[in-house]
Amino acid sequence: MKYSSAEPISKLMMIRNGEKMANYIPYLLLTVVSIGVLISIFISTKDLSYLTHYFFIAGLAYVFEYIILILLDSYTYKPHLLSIVVYDSILGDLSSQAFAVPAAAILVTAYQVRLKGILSLVILFIGIEELFINLNIYDHNWWRTYYTGIFLFLTFVLVKSFYGLILHFTFIRFVALYFSLVFFLSNGILVLFLAIPDFYFQVGWFENSFRDNIAYSTLLILCKSLFLVLAVYIRRYSVIGFLLVFTLFDYYLVKIGTLHVPNGYIYPILFVITLSSYFFIIATNNIWIKKLNKNVI
Repeated sequence: MKYSSAEPISKLMMIRNGEKMANYIPYLLLTVVSIGVLISIFISTKDLSYLTHYFFIAGLAYVFEYIILILLDSYTYKPHLLSIVVYDSILGDLSSQAFAVPAAAILVTAYQVRLKGILSLVILFIGIEELFINLNIYDHNWWRTYYTGIFLFLTFVLVKSFYGLILHFTFIRFVALYFSLVFFLSNGILVLFLAIPDFYFQVGWFENSFRDNIAYSTLLILCKSLFLVLAVYIRRYSVIGFLLVFTLFDYYLVKIGTLHVPNGYIYPILFVITLSSYFFIIATNNIWIKKLNKNVI
């Protein structure tokens, strides 16, 4: 089905009425519980490095979902909060990949959960996935539930091991910062897409223009994040220079018809989002450095 990215915001943000209204409730419950788990971990450990580790995990999950959900159309989330199916599915995905999975991964890392505990968490997530399928608020396209089990197990083991590597290897720390930045930027751009429907990318990769929009914008975010991390890591490159290049590149995309903007005020917004992402990565890096220095002392 072909959609126009310039639909009015009232339609874009419309909450669906009728018998499907309750679809969002399980997603909301999952999100609230996950946030509660995260907050309890941060309070009990009093360690900000677990917050930065959360951003890394959420970014890693976002890149995975970009490949599986957006490019390969693996499954469909159906919270029925937005009228546009692609954006509605992404919103449902955030409940899982931005909150539930990272919360479980931080739990595994912070409390050094062993193999039996990890397997229990994997089984719990498999049960939740099957429940969502039976409630008809989530559909598999070609994905299978046991794929989820395999990838979750690998994820929990990986991020638990990665925490120590981040503290001891500078390169690994900047890999973590890269994924953290991807998560930060992607959510900022998503808010823009939802708030300003006349702001969108169109490259013709997919028949569905909204899927096209997310696929291309995420690719740009992956590239921009890499340059910003390199600017911080190598330090010889001017961050302001990169920001100006990004702005000029966005302007070029407008001129060739790839990027559609309602008016010129979008450019300062994009600049502010990118600039704030730079300060975000600096703050995140400083938290890791303080944790490293504390361990050395």
